[in-house]
Amino acid sequence: MLVKCSKGMYRVLKNYRDAFKLEEFQEKYLEECFDKYPYIVGDISSTILRLKGFDDNPKSPSFYKNIDKYIEDSCAFGCPYFVLTRIHSEQEYQKLEAEDTDPITTDERFDIKTIQKENFDKESLVLKTTPKSKANIVIDSNKLNNVPKGTLPPDLVEIAKAEKNNQNNNRKNNNQAQKEKEPEQTFVSASPDFDPSKKEKKGKFNNNRNKNKHNR
Repeated sequence: MLVKCSKGMYRVLKNYRDAFKLEEFQEKYLEECFDKYPYIVGDISSTILRLKGFDDNPKSPSFYKNIDKYIEDSCAFGCPYFVLTRIHSEQEYQKLEAEDTDPITTDERFDIKTIQKENFDKESLVLKTTPKSKANIVIDSNKLNNVPKGTLPPDLVEIAKAEKNNQNNNRKNNNQAQKEKEPEQTFVSASPDFDPSKKEKKGKFNNNRNKNKHNR
């Protein structure tokens, strides 16, 4: 089927479910968006027509051989759609018009396959139980929270030793400093002869005290 309208001349390659309506196509078509494309795809979803342009560049994501993928991935399932190819001259249009005998023709360069949805038979659905099997995951309580043992590289071993020695040296220095800070004990006595640092004087002190008692 050939189309000639204010938006150009086209050949209808596919018209699934009579999707192509000339009035809707002309209303939706924007020259600044679609004049550069040799292929136009239109799909209808919720009574709204959407147009998409495709070109002849194999490196382009809009390459015309991706039309079937676009309909499958980006269009509603089973929606009406049509595919148009642009006719660039009046001579080409007249030649195609003379050869066109089928109201709907297809392009041999690509074939768009319509996806057929299979009906789901609920009556044939049977649920079966499966026997209980052994657990695939076994937890060993003896190995819980255990840190795995391993060996360190030689350089890390030397670093650990040096750190441990530094800690020990710091601990010794802290202990020595603490001892040096401890105050010395002092003794106070009312007697001038009392000297706790000399044992021999303690004896004399005690003897003097005994003599004083006898004299009294």
